[in-house]
Amino acid sequence: MSASLIVVGSGIKFISHLTTEAKAYIEQSDKVLYLVNEPAMKCWIQSVNANAESLDPIYTSYQSREQSYWAITEYILEKLRQNQHVCVVLYGHPSIFANPALAAVIKAKQEGYVAKILPGISSEDCLFADLLIDPASHGCLSLEATDLLIHQRNIDVTCHVIRPRHDAEEPQVGTR
Repeated sequence: MSASLIVVGSGIKFISHLTTEAKAYIEQSDKVLYLVNEPAMKCWIQSVNANAESLDPIYTSYQSREQSYWAITEYILEKLRQNQHVCVVLYGHPSIFANPALAAVIKAKQEGYVAKILPGISSEDCLFADLLIDPASHGCLSLEATDLLIHQRNIDVTCHVIRPRHDAEEPQVGTR
């Protein structure tokens, strides 16, 4: 099979967080699909690959996020099945809060295609840098807020813990 699916993360900051490897895939792929939040990133992608296409119309066409994600996954796979080298560019890290890309890579691998995800710099990475926290110093517990509420998870306070603001007080960063 000569088709492939490569999913890349654009990082958080325009262009500066994009890896050299990710740039090469964006420039050289037969088809580039993207869902990014910065207009400048959209323009850059379109300027380096004439076969770039935004996934925004699919993302905004459905009432539920779940429906949008399913439609995006199917669209990615449809392009892959046309025997193309497909690169999908997503904001941040492409497997964190990026269900369509993860699902497309898993399905593509099941169908025998070469498929992989290249990491991007995530908001969590930026948070560690901005707050001067080394998650290796005391450990780090990372939970999604809705999951935390639904499953009533316990928080290990011996790890780095960041709690939300209350009213006008400053954000609190808890470290051991």
